[in-house]
Amino acid sequence: MLSALTMPGESGCSSARAESAVFGVSQRWDFQRVRTSGGVVVAADAELLNGPALAAELRASGIDDSFDSAGIVAALYRRYGSSFVEKLEGAFTVALWDERARRLLLAIDRLGIGALYWRTEGTRILFASRLGAIRAVQQPRPEVNPVAVTQYLLFSVVPAPLSIYQGTERLEPGRLLTWGNGGIRQKQYWDLEYKEKSSVREDECAREVREGIRSAVLRTAAGCRPETTGAYLSGGTDSSSVIAFLSEWHAPAKSFSIFFDESRYSEIGFARTTARHFQTEHYEQCVRPQNACEIISILSRYYDEPFANSSAIGAYYCALLARENGVTTLLAGDGGDELFGGNERYATDKRFALYDMIPGGIRRRLIEPAVSLLPPSAGLLSLPRKYVRRANIPNPRRIYSYGLFLSEPPERIFEPAFLQSNPPETWMDIAQRHFDHGSNRSELNRILYMDAKITLADNDLRKVTGTAELAGVRARFPLLDHHLVELAARIPVQWKLKGFQKRYIFKRAMRRVLPAKVLYKKKHGFGVPVSLWLLEDPRLESVMRDVLTDSKTRQRGYFRPGFIDEVMKRHRSEHVKNFGEILWYLLMLELWHREHLEKKQEQVCVG
Repeated sequence: MLSALTMPGESGCSSARAESAVFGVSQRWDFQRVRTSGGVVVAADAELLNGPALAAELRASGIDDSFDSAGIVAALYRRYGSSFVEKLEGAFTVALWDERARRLLLAIDRLGIGALYWRTEGTRILFASRLGAIRAVQQPRPEVNPVAVTQYLLFSVVPAPLSIYQGTERLEPGRLLTWGNGGIRQKQYWDLEYKEKSSVREDECAREVREGIRSAVLRTAAGCRPETTGAYLSGGTDSSSVIAFLSEWHAPAKSFSIFFDESRYSEIGFARTTARHFQTEHYEQCVRPQNACEIISILSRYYDEPFANSSAIGAYYCALLARENGVTTLLAGDGGDELFGGNERYATDKRFALYDMIPGGIRRRLIEPAVSLLPPSAGLLSLPRKYVRRANIPNPRRIYSYGLFLSEPPERIFEPAFLQSNPPETWMDIAQRHFDHGSNRSELNRILYMDAKITLADNDLRKVTGTAELAGVRARFPLLDHHLVELAARIPVQWKLKGFQKRYIFKRAMRRVLPAKVLYKKKHGFGVPVSLWLLEDPRLESVMRDVLTDSKTRQRGYFRPGFIDEVMKRHRSEHVKNFGEILWYLLMLELWHREHLEKKQEQVCVG
């Protein structure tokens, strides 16, 4: 298991054991520790923002110890029991075995920056921060979960609590799992709750947001060395805000950007505006199709599950650029969209939600019969009919309904046996559970909550933490400081999306901090033009075609004959971005099969 966890450049492995448990840590950073103390065994990958304060509190209570991350967890457990996890702030993955009580506790941080997989086999439980470590020792041989395959195709990642393998799960954010004589129990020790403050004034709310972001950035940077600390800079408002307040902590701050030759995909002009405005020590690199060719096998090898967020290409080269210039800690701006309502699809969905405000009788008896007479797809004349059709789709399915796998009949895409094992009526179960979370009353907050779980925790955080680890850098996320997250959840929903103005209160808060050119720009982020490259770059197009036309790919049992050919044809003749992204999903799925199933099986046979 330790061998499967170890990355190049890690300083070594350490382990600790009790009578009935063995824990191990593959260590790169000093906050990755294992400890045996007073009948308790702890393994911790815990970059605790309040670590020094917790250590001081424990010493003041008379506990004399050397408090690394595992030592803090062990001491907190002896003092507070299982509620120790509520004392931890920052990113963490923790495992604790109480030998006397014969009880195992597994936990990850509130927002899901950390990751933890687990499975039971008879009387034993296996757990690790990487799926490959469990796979290395599990019995019997791993089997692909068809439900997870469909979820990957819908969301570009396998969402928790699923994993790609049958019988293995991933712990969801803010969860504590207990395993012992009484079986398995899970507790939600923290969750994102939307308790809007109706009495707050707009100017006061804007000030709270601004100071909340400032505090979160300064708190996240505390304890870092200025000479080895920097920040991703996409040119968007989130990364620019991190740069703004990082520059208050240390000047000049170090900023890192990537850009593309394809100007419509590149935001380097906005990144340069921010860098000049805050006088950062700025580094940038152009990412080209050959870079995608070089990284594609590295990504498919690193991610133990299929992972198709193509922005990982840009994130990796940005982190590598930082590492090559002496930076080992990067602050990332992820989370702002999900906190403050910054995604364009939130405004788009609100336009469809307006249809529900029309009395039902008028909709059913007048509007819908009238639009049914219009052509289904004929330019402007078809738009009212399309609008009504989509407006009648309930969320959360509506907000995902643009995707190919939810807009085409499933029987045209998938093999009958695959559909039988994975019925289409269950495809949105995980998203629906998040959307239906009890405390969220407004439609927008329901969507934001769902996105915090799937888009952020399952996808974007896996992208940033994974590519940073590959590059030899650690990533920190100031906008995911849970104090700021809780502040954002109290903001009245009409100030997140005012009319159709996205991030309204955020922009109000930052208008005297960020350059207007950056603050009011159209959102883009680290998007990579992979769809265009698959069409126009001969080398990348050849890789894609060789893999996807291979008979081995066609015999996986997922897709009907001709489906992949149809997607490649539509990629050439229709919407390049949409169908290019689907091809990237299919390519990364097949490369995962070859890297993690076939190679592993060959190694077992050779062994």
